[in-house]
Amino acid sequence: MSGQSAVSTQPKHIAFFRLSALGDVVLAIPMIKALQKAWPQCRITWITSSAVYPLLEGLDGIEFLVIKKPQKIKDYLALRKLFKEYQFDILIAAQASFRTNLIYPHINAKRKIGFDNGRAKDLHSFFVKEQIAPADEHLAEGFMGFAKHLGIDTPKNKQDFEWQITTSDDDKAWASQQRKGKTYIAINAAASKAERTWNAKHYAAFIDAAAKKYACQVVLTGGPADNEIKLAAEIESLAATQVDNLVGKTKHKQICALLAEVDCLIAPDTGPAHIAVAMDTPVIGLYAVARSGLSGPYQNPDYTVDVYPDAVQAYLGKSFEEAGWHERVHHADAMDLISVDAVMGQLDQVLSER
Repeated sequence: MSGQSAVSTQPKHIAFFRLSALGDVVLAIPMIKALQKAWPQCRITWITSSAVYPLLEGLDGIEFLVIKKPQKIKDYLALRKLFKEYQFDILIAAQASFRTNLIYPHINAKRKIGFDNGRAKDLHSFFVKEQIAPADEHLAEGFMGFAKHLGIDTPKNKQDFEWQITTSDDDKAWASQQRKGKTYIAINAAASKAERTWNAKHYAAFIDAAAKKYACQVVLTGGPADNEIKLAAEIESLAATQVDNLVGKTKHKQICALLAEVDCLIAPDTGPAHIAVAMDTPVIGLYAVARSGLSGPYQNPDYTVDVYPDAVQAYLGKSFEEAGWHERVHHADAMDLISVDAVMGQLDQVLSER
């Protein structure tokens, strides 16, 4: 089932399936743009969830089919009924969790293309007919692998990847109103997992150092999850510098507009880092649990603080060269290997180039 397979004629209708998460759907956009460029007359339907659709809304030339993640058998039966109304030439099955794998048999498509075995999980290969070529590459390049599999010429350089997230004039005006100083930096402190999140005391120390050196305005961003709200509150309490805390207070498009407004974003391995890349904003990524080459900011990796090699040595007892491409360092102290001085050094570089 693996290997590349060129399409001799333009398909009439492609389904792209990706329900979550925010960062992943952003990283998939350049592949969608490559499909549109190669096959401008092809109808593309993105099957997604209500959790991420507000971020994607407005993507040029794309139809959206918003579904709920199935929880029970009756949910799958409802999806089966829904998908009877559609006949696709190609299904790009770009999510490999067990629950989503069980959806694919209900989608009518002549070709069903999924991930290679290295990136697939939960028996993904049994639910697709073809698989993209295996490679150790960034997640954005992994999504682009679907276009390559279809015989489409894809960008050779990361600078040529096309990103498109639309924001309204109202959202842009709101974001502009948030800026009160000459230098404006955002911190999206929390990752989805605690092991990938830098400690609140480190964030606070960085904020105070950055404010002292650059008299910068600092805004905390993030979603409404309890862990994000609690972390932001802790950072506020520890920092001597006053910060703007917008965690849990912004809509999808507002955060996009805000990340386009700031001079840079500091963030661990989390979705807003990729949103900032799409908005052409420098990102200082904080990486220890996974290598930044896999999931780091795709825009300019030189800004990233990547201590993954040190974490592999300290907590896995092996060299960086011995670590698998997807191997994680599951240790609560891994992110503590990132120093405030290292992040300040990257901030110096970013601001000197603005």
